[in-house]
Amino acid sequence: MTCPDRKTAEKIWQQGIKYRLSRPYPFPVFEEYKFHTRGVAKTAEKIASNLPEMDSEKAYVFGLLHDYGKRIGEKEEHKFHGQEGYEQMMMMGYDEVAQICLTHTFADKNFLYEDYSYPLEWLQWAKNKLKNIFYTDYDYLICLCDKFFEGMSMVTIEQRVDGISKRYQLDENKKNMLLHESLELKHYFDVKTGKNIYKLLELE
Repeated sequence: MTCPDRKTAEKIWQQGIKYRLSRPYPFPVFEEYKFHTRGVAKTAEKIASNLPEMDSEKAYVFGLLHDYGKRIGEKEEHKFHGQEGYEQMMMMGYDEVAQICLTHTFADKNFLYEDYSYPLEWLQWAKNKLKNIFYTDYDYLICLCDKFFEGMSMVTIEQRVDGISKRYQLDENKKNMLLHESLELKHYFDVKTGKNIYKLLELE
């Protein structure tokens, strides 16, 4: 299993941004993308620093590169950003990051198709890849930290889920699944750290 160091990860992150900006459809929310990915990186690093069994540097790298697949536009290229990130990282030889690019969208590898609004072919590809993946606490950590950012703000899980639901027009069942799953992740790390993650991140 391989993962780049922090300096290399920063270069890869910049390369992803440069590639997207060179496309016919540059980032519609460029500053938001930077805020989100750096925010997830810093948040993951902070939580991991409270867990002796985790490497906070690795957590930062995973957070920074979890959305590397957004170097392309999903709608424009008809391709799931998790697949793009996974394939690009595998080509670079960073299989640990490749896994994060995929798992951060699916906290449960045995997800139900009806719980997601993505095209069925994307979900089938993801489920096929996930069946041979063993989740670690880094996968769960990035899934959690991904839920703390909405627009240009750091928010609670409840606020983030509301934002996602409105943006993707999720029905009540999908919204409730996402909320329950995300709060379960928070509880998991509350217990592991012995702290309320919201307080740790100064969200309350």
